[in-house]
Amino acid sequence: MTKEELLKEMERLFEAGDEKALEAFAIEHFKELPEDVQGKLLLSFYTQTVGASGGDSSVAQVQKEGMDALKKLDVIQTELSKPAE
Repeated sequence: MTKEELLKEMERLFEAGDEKALEAFAIEHFKELPEDVQGKLLLSFYTQTVGASGGDSSVAQVQKEGMDALKKLDVIQTELSKPAE
């Protein structure tokens, strides 16, 4: 896929409100995305985790969100370490 196609698909998923599909697509194609988009995604994953830790969240929920963020980052790191196609 071209970068334009990737971004259009991400936009389509966003507009459809399919957050889980958008997240999965972004992680799967992370290495192919422009660097500025990669940075925005990393910031988004981080702020989602931090936001989930505020207010009424229990310690267990904060730990779960932290583990989820680490898993996402691990997948991204694995994708980045693969040789370019």
